[in-house]
Parts: sequence; structure tokens; C-alpha cells
Amino acid sequence: MGKRLRVSALVAIILILPSPVLGAEFSSCWVAQSDNQFGDAQTVTRCRIAGGEVVDYASDRDVPSVLYPNVGTDLTGACWYYTSATTGYLILALYANGDADMAYNPDPSDPGSVIILGDTLPRCTSEPEPALDPVALVWEYVTQYVHAPPLPDLNPRPGDGVTGLDTHIGVAVPTDHATQLSSGSTTLDVEIVVSTVIVDWGDGTIDTFPAGEVPLTGYPDGVAIHVYEAKSDTVTLGVSYGWTARWRIVGGSWVPLAVPNTTTAVVYPVAEIVSVLQP
Repeated sequence: MGKRLRVSALVAIILILPSPVLGAEFSSCWVAQSDNQFGDAQTVTRCRIAGGEVVDYASDRDVPSVLYPNVGTDLTGACWYYTSATTGYLILALYANGDADMAYNPDPSDPGSVIILGDTLPRCTSEPEPALDPVALVWEYVTQYVHAPPLPDLNPRPGDGVTGLDTHIGVAVPTDHATQLSSGSTTLDVEIVVSTVIVDWGDGTIDTFPAGEVPLTGYPDGVAIHVYEAKSDTVTLGVSYGWTARWRIVGGSWVPLAVPNTTTAVVYPVAEIVSVLQP
């Protein structure tokens, strides 16, 4: 009797399945309750195929695709689900009730960059909305925040530069910035600072000043000073903010984010004082 019951249950599961969807891309797969042909409720894996169709499968193993974990929100809140698109999320532990301890790896080539998420997440039980990718969210915020290039204050002014005399540069430095962003179930810390000010004097000399320690106040007390030794009408002086940005999932390790310098170029002709003997 017991053997016949097991066979019947297996047949019931098979009958609820549609034809396999081979080669399809699945935007999301979650768990749901579905009635079989006998009216009994059973748990199935329900998938949204890219393009719109929703298909039920007996289990995750029956989905005809390689699946990867992702994090999002459904009708009950934050949860995790499967998708056929590669993601940066990893399952560290999967429990019998479908809950999972998750991690995020911003750099798949570096196993040491894995960030453990703080909370155990339930499996999504209705169609989820994907959480924003943390790296994309941070990058979007940082690029919107990063200030315009520096506005150097030159003494002597452009056009008045002279060999043998001190040229001073004053540069205002943006204050350090910190904020928190939300990516679905995850909170991110973000820090953005100007760590250095780089001055390319245009004659082969490049000076780097630590923005947080040295006041770039310009003439007469500032430390960014240069003496041109040769005249030139083509000197282009460049002043750059060297940005340092980093982010982390709250409670995790900091991850650096490479941000390009922002630079201002100034044409700075340098004249030469020539002594002339009068008869």
C-alpha cells in the first residue's frame, strides 16, 4: 500500500508540470503553493520566463537552466530567489525551511572580497522585485556626488607668470562626505573624500599635496609654490582632485571604489625678465 501511494504522489507532481522550456532565460524563480489534480496543495518552484510567461516546476532541480541566487523583495518584504542571470550573491547556508544566509562578492576574481550579509533571508514566496546591485548603486551615487574640477587661484595671474619668481596656487578642497544607501534588504555605508590635490605645473614638475593635512591657501601662506626656470607661451598647468571612495554593507569590510581624478587645465604663459643696460 505504501509503495502505491508514493507512486501516485509522484504522478500527481509530474502532471502539474508544463512542457519543459528549454534554452529560456528565467528572470526569477520563487516558491509558491499550487493545487494538483486531486485538489491537494503542494509547493512548487514558480518561474517568470524572460518575455512574460510564468511556469511551474516540481522543484528547483527541474528548472531547465542554471540558476543563481539573487536578493529582492516580494509581497512580504526582503527575500532571496533564483535567476538565470549571474549575480554577485552567494548562499552560505541553506536551511530546511528555505531561509538562507547570504553573502555578496563585488569582485568574483577575488574570493577575499566576499561580504557577508547580516540577516538570514527567507525564500521569496511571490514574484520578487530585484534589489539594486550594490556596486551599481554606489557607483551611481558617487558619480553624482563628485564635485566639479577644482578652481585654482593663481598668483601671479595667468598671463603674468615670470621666470625666477614664486607662482602660488590656492585650491579649495571639498569636505569629507559620508552617507548611507538602501539596496533592498541591505544598507550600505559610503564615504567619499578628496585625499590629495595634484598640481602639474606644466614644465615636467608634478607635486602632490595631502588635502587633509596641508592648507592650499594660495598666496602668500600656501605651500603650493613653484618657480619656473624657462619662459614659455605653451605651459598648461593642471590641478586635480584625487578622490578616494569606499563602501561597505553595514557591518562588513570596506570595498574601495576607483574614482577618476577631476582636473582643471589652465594655459599659463611664462615670461622672462631681461635686464637692459641704458646708455
